[in-house]
This record gives sequence, C-alpha cells and structure tokens, in this order.
Amino acid sequence: MKTFAEKQAQIEFRRSQAMAHYPNMWARILSEWRSSGMGDRAWLMFCANYLMRTGNVHWALDPLRLHQWLPEEAKMDVARDLRDLSFVLLTHEHDDHLDLGLIHLLRDLPIRWVVPQAILPLVVDKAGLSLAKIIVPEMMVPLKIEGIIILPFDGMHWQVTTPSEKGSDFTGRRGVPSTGYLVEFSGKRSLFPGDVRTYDATALRPLGRIDGVFAHLWLGRGSALISPPPLLDAFCRFCIETGAQRVVLAHLEEFGRDANDYWDADHVVQVVSHFRRIAPGLPVTAAYMGESIEL
Repeated sequence: MKTFAEKQAQIEFRRSQAMAHYPNMWARILSEWRSSGMGDRAWLMFCANYLMRTGNVHWALDPLRLHQWLPEEAKMDVARDLRDLSFVLLTHEHDDHLDLGLIHLLRDLPIRWVVPQAILPLVVDKAGLSLAKIIVPEMMVPLKIEGIIILPFDGMHWQVTTPSEKGSDFTGRRGVPSTGYLVEFSGKRSLFPGDVRTYDATALRPLGRIDGVFAHLWLGRGSALISPPPLLDAFCRFCIETGAQRVVLAHLEEFGRDANDYWDADHVVQVVSHFRRIAPGLPVTAAYMGESIEL
C-alpha cells in the first residue's frame, strides 16, 4: 500500500491528466448522449454525476461541471450543451453532487427539477431556480415524468458515531440528509441509493425487483490507505442485500478528496475479489468518469 504522500502525488497527476483530456471526452459524451442509437444508458460527467438517456428522454442525476480544475481556455459551455435535458434529480448538498452555478445557468430552460426539501432553500435562493420548475419529492411516493417512474427514498447518508465525535449531531449521527431514487423505464428498474454511509439494506426491501444498483464506493472514513478497508465486507453485502441483479461501482477517483478518502481502481480490485468470494455469480463492473453504462 502506498504512503499518503505517494498516493497524493498519484491523485494530483491523475487529475491533471484527466483535465487535459476532459474537453474531448465531454464532446464524445454529448455526441453519444444525443445519439438515438445508443439505447438506454448512463454517462458519467464526473465520478457520481450522471447524464441519462432512456428511450428518447434526456435527464440527469446530480449534473456537475469541473470548472475548478479546468484551465480557462478549456472550459465548456455546459449549460448550452445540456439544453436538451427534460428533468434533473438532485440528491444532497455536497459540492461533488450539487452544482449551484450550473443550476443557475440552466434556470431559464424548460427543465423540471426534483429537489429534496433539505436543499430547496439553496436551489431557490442561491441558484435562483423558480419554484414553478421544482418538484419537491415525498419519500416513497412515486413520481412520473415523461413516462419514467421515479421513487424517492431516504438516502442513508448518515454514519452512526459517538455523540462526541467531530461532525456528529446530538443523535450520534454524522452526515447530511440525502435522497436516493429507484428509476423505472422500459420495464427496467435501476437503483441509485447515492452516497450511503450506513450499510443497512433493510430500508430498501420494500422497493421490490431491482435490475441494477449504482453503488457509490465508500469503505470507511479515512480508510482508503488501509488494506483491507474496514467496510469492505459491509459494502459488498449491502449491494447483495438490495437484491440487484448486477452491481455498478461508481464514485471512483473523486479528485477533491485526499489520499485517505480516495477510492480508485486499487479498491475496485479488492471489492470485485470479495464479491467473487461471497457472491460469485453476481456481475460487478466499475464505471469511471467519461464512461457509459447500459441501463
């Protein structure tokens, strides 16, 4: 296992390399996203930020720009590029998921926004989005947009801690309110639980059949340089217990994190190996920025 300094240097090199290629990658993503021949797919704008095309409907989950890392001459007009969006699902307030600047740029387009109550003030007051364009979801109450059925649920972005631990609230939990989504289209059901910090699939059991789960890799706070990471088994068993017929690993190479919290291909190898031991027949793939995954 690499030292912190070695891993940090690797992260910074990988980030600079990725940003140099990002404009070309973005142009390819857009071309594919707009192509009617690509089928039902998800494209990763970043590590856990999705552009979707299901049927002829273009939509997104936590769309995000990477302007903080791109040189000025490489910045794209993402708002213009996303003018074909029909609707957007938002999950929670963290900067790697909520791009208020992008929402502000898109605010005048005829896009419907599914905005959880917890982040509604941010989206309205800071991004300037009109309430007329917003749907505030009720947990476990399905929505139907453009023929797509969307079931919101509590996202479990809470880690149980001791009440005295830094970042904990008075209940002994650390985290933020988050919303996950089960999305149904063309007879297929994809689960997006979001950034989960408490691996308990009990709350997901009422959701019924799940064809695929997009699982955001997190194996323990500050534990990325530990081998094996402490929550390796818990993460894998959570994915299995969702009942999903396949697992897509995402939230990889999040360049805003330091070496202690950065999950990448080295961790994917450990996760896939563990799945092979405890669920050998379950298909598991990894999805990185710029790639697309069939839904």
